[in-house]
Amino acid sequence: MQSDEVVWQIINHGHCSYKIKEEQAPTFCRNAYNVTGLCNRSSCPLANSNYSTILEQNGILFLCLKSVERAHTPAAMWQLVRLNENYDEAFHQVSKALEYWPKFLVHKNKQRLTKITQYLIRGRNLAKNTK
Repeated sequence: MQSDEVVWQIINHGHCSYKIKEEQAPTFCRNAYNVTGLCNRSSCPLANSNYSTILEQNGILFLCLKSVERAHTPAAMWQLVRLNENYDEAFHQVSKALEYWPKFLVHKNKQRLTKITQYLIRGRNLAKNTK
């Protein structure tokens, strides 16, 4: 069984290839699955057995879920759930899928969904106006 606290202690005090540390700035994380972009215990996808994030691939939004039950198969550790193109329905899908998850992850995933949806809309508008 994986112990999240042991993994975090190794990552935080040892070496993490995703960590970006600069003077006078917070520590950032380059991991694609990190929901906040900051390197801390609650938002580290490596140090949490249960984790979720929103990813965009070619204009399609996915809710990525990582659970303890999938830890024995690293290739299939992340479950991808395709989100609806309609923002309200996608927001409801995220709320329903993360109903019993920690409030921090639910809030950050909803923020990420909003941010990615807004930049996709801006990109579509720019593409339409430049023709």
